[in-house]
Amino acid sequence: MKKNKYILGTLLVLTACCFLSCKKYFDPPLVFEKEEPQMMTKDRKVLLISIDGLAGLELNSYVPANIAKLLEHSKYTFESIADANTKDAATWTTILSGKNSNKHGVYSNDFDANDEDDDDIHDHEGSGVSTGFISLYQRLLESGRNFKTLSVTPWEPLDHNLFNLSDENGVVASDEAAKTKAIDRIKDGEKELAFAVVNFRDLNNAGLTGGFSMDNPDYKTTLDRIDGYVGQIVKAVEGRKNYAGEDWLIVITANHGGVDNSYGGATLEERKVPLIFYNKNFIKAQIQLPQIVNTLTVKKAGNDIPIMKADPNAYEVGKSGEFTIISKVKVSAFPTTNSVLYGKTSHAYSGTKGWHLMVEGSGKRFRYIMGNGTLIYIYAPGPLTIDQWHNVALKIYNEGDKRMAVCYMDGVPGAPVDITGKDLTAGSANPFFIGAGPAGKSYGVATAIISNLAFYDTGLSDTEINAFTCKDDISSTEANYVNLKGFWKIDEGAGKELKNTIQTSTNTSFLADGALDWSVQSKWNCFNDDELKEEAKKKILYQQDIASQIFYWLHVKPADSWGLEGKVFLSDYETEFIGK
Repeated sequence: MKKNKYILGTLLVLTACCFLSCKKYFDPPLVFEKEEPQMMTKDRKVLLISIDGLAGLELNSYVPANIAKLLEHSKYTFESIADANTKDAATWTTILSGKNSNKHGVYSNDFDANDEDDDDIHDHEGSGVSTGFISLYQRLLESGRNFKTLSVTPWEPLDHNLFNLSDENGVVASDEAAKTKAIDRIKDGEKELAFAVVNFRDLNNAGLTGGFSMDNPDYKTTLDRIDGYVGQIVKAVEGRKNYAGEDWLIVITANHGGVDNSYGGATLEERKVPLIFYNKNFIKAQIQLPQIVNTLTVKKAGNDIPIMKADPNAYEVGKSGEFTIISKVKVSAFPTTNSVLYGKTSHAYSGTKGWHLMVEGSGKRFRYIMGNGTLIYIYAPGPLTIDQWHNVALKIYNEGDKRMAVCYMDGVPGAPVDITGKDLTAGSANPFFIGAGPAGKSYGVATAIISNLAFYDTGLSDTEINAFTCKDDISSTEANYVNLKGFWKIDEGAGKELKNTIQTSTNTSFLADGALDWSVQSKWNCFNDDELKEEAKKKILYQQDIASQIFYWLHVKPADSWGLEGKVFLSDYETEFIGK
């Protein structure tokens, strides 16, 4: 099936003009920027090959011959991180939009979604925090440059939903047919071909039948066969008539891995996929993955935040007793206003009852606010650091006949505050929540990551609070385990529920109505200086980084309004290939 992108582009602009009078805001026309001169003597081109269902750790254990040959001139990892929703439609949309599923809104295997994006010509929609998406093909079309594109797959939904703006696309009968068409159209195709995508599906089917593992003979045999296809396609690239004047970036990846004989979840076995960037001038470099953890970003107020709905009375600090509330927090950007991160409270300020943790906008520090109608401020000892994990704790303890409260950051206490006689009960109308606060209450909006939230009904020692900095879990053998009334690891990686790992008489999980913003982040650590230097060399490559590398290689400058989540890293190696 052949499509003319200039006709499509004209239709898109005419359609926008027809509907302009119906919009409530000005919708500016497309602007084609002049291409900046580059130190390049060859035409840059990209070939993207996805071997669907190729688990990264399995490929690391067995690398077939042709892929192994490409690695000699590649920047690569066996542990890039695919979308948290590892279903086929979600992951492919992430690859070709540069956004994760929480942003592009495609969650299922049939490219369905819920909320409309006015500019999304695919009629793919979002949900919750999502904004819909515009595919890489449309971005290339809008660039105003003469990019010819080719897309080949045996999977009809992919062809229909994401390849539909490719100059040449169409469903083929099998992986072998995909290989044959790709070889024909790449080797003997037009000079202007700039971006080609080839999709293989048989390995995914082998994984579903017998397991996503090299221990499955069919999985390994199928990979060997597809590796042969890859070798033939690379030869087709090198056999092009104008190859001497071309500079190809060949990207090999997978949309997801698998666990046992399934996929679609958020486990790292399903999410870790190979990501190989080959260019004949690249110096071989394997990119190692740092220690990672599934994390939840909280940056909004309203109905979509996690709330302890089943037991709104749980986790009061009341008028008496000792407590420790402790968590790991990483703030990604300072809020313009004071912003709540979690708590059980009636309001951020006005007549506050209860308690909550807040980022202070002006002081750029953590503070707890407690109240019985009058505000009580408990400050951290100093300012926080952006994009750094902090161990933050509120300790309520008895000292003689006084009840005191103090805020710790990274094991260091701030100034204690006397809260003697204060009834800090929030009440059942104000359940425990994580985020900026329920709808109808003004709690500000901070962009922060929360993990390992624990609630003790005792005041931990300074040593115990400091030790929490390095912990991944809390052992039942610890001295104060009996006082641990809630521990939410917040590492689910997907879904709307945050489970309490401590058994309680009532349901003390947090539940959100809308989609939560999950991501994989580098984990907190307690490395020494030498270990920190080694860890700093490591990098997390995400599935949404693929589109950013493709735009970079083709010299298409993304606008901020595109909302791409991927980051360019190939530019770090320009001395290896610019002008070569």
